[in-house]
Amino acid sequence: MKTYRILVAPLDWGLGHATRCIPVIRFLLEKDYEVQVASSGDALHLLQLEFPQLKHITLPSYKASYSRRWPFMLKVFLQLPKFLRVIRSEHKALEKIAIENCYDLIISDNRYGCYLPNIKSVFICHQLNIIMPKWLGWFAPVVNFFNHRWIMRFDKCWIPDDPSINLTGRLSVPSLPNSTWIGILSRFEVTEHVDKEFQLAVILSGPEPQRSVFEKEIIFQLNNLDIKSILVRGKLNADDIKTVPKNLRVVDYLLAKDLENVIKKSELILCRSGYSSVMDLARLEKKALFVPTPGQTEQEYIGFQLMKKGVALCQHQNEFNLEKALEEIKNYTGFVGQSWQTNLLNKAIEEVLP
Repeated sequence: MKTYRILVAPLDWGLGHATRCIPVIRFLLEKDYEVQVASSGDALHLLQLEFPQLKHITLPSYKASYSRRWPFMLKVFLQLPKFLRVIRSEHKALEKIAIENCYDLIISDNRYGCYLPNIKSVFICHQLNIIMPKWLGWFAPVVNFFNHRWIMRFDKCWIPDDPSINLTGRLSVPSLPNSTWIGILSRFEVTEHVDKEFQLAVILSGPEPQRSVFEKEIIFQLNNLDIKSILVRGKLNADDIKTVPKNLRVVDYLLAKDLENVIKKSELILCRSGYSSVMDLARLEKKALFVPTPGQTEQEYIGFQLMKKGVALCQHQNEFNLEKALEEIKNYTGFVGQSWQTNLLNKAIEEVLP
């Protein structure tokens, strides 16, 4: 049987794109395919820690920056020329890398430049229809026209969702002609029962400076609450916190297995409503309090949609009230009663590697 060589290249905006590639890489390795990883920054560092045995390649970094004062989407638009340059750079870098490594398949998680016309390529994306803030709603058709145009350059677009569950809602509907559903992607596994150790686990992630702004507010509010908590800061190289409440344990970063154990041992999870985090908590059937990164319309949409469904509580960061949330969360079901294990990913791989 032919041994396929596959390149997996996640985007380096935060860690979410890299973490949801972990189950894809594991699945490919289980099928005895040869896997290489390409990314940059913390995303590449994360995959190096999770898969030290694999070949790791550095791609150009998007180096996305964010502002404490400017609207999130405005800051993103101001960086578009830089992002387009990076897309061209990563495409040129991939051409050289592919000549050296002779890939059978390229799997790109939101790296628009990681495709080649002579090699089968897949684009992992749940946000086929980008939601714009109200003040930019008129611009949504233009943004999505170019988004679809870029995605259609790939042979397949893999949507990490299950149509029978549809966590992504209107972010992924309607799909594109090259779209395929691959099921919920999570690096975690379900277990029967785990004794609880923490009342609250805070799993922080996302761009600065909002990550640090939110972290300080959480710690401040935990000073006034007598609950046993743990804070996973989501930073590979984080500065020390000067004052930590006695009821709070702080760790900078955890590998997948250790983070899985912390989540399983916690009654409630507080985190951003990034889609990778949502998929992980759905897999483990946890109760969640979501606080979207300010201005990230995708996170706001997902978080408040789950709140409307009675699954999870969602609060805006500027209205965050942990004491109030601990009372209100009793009215929400958590992620229960769904079957998250499917074989959609296997079918999708068989389509591109027959």
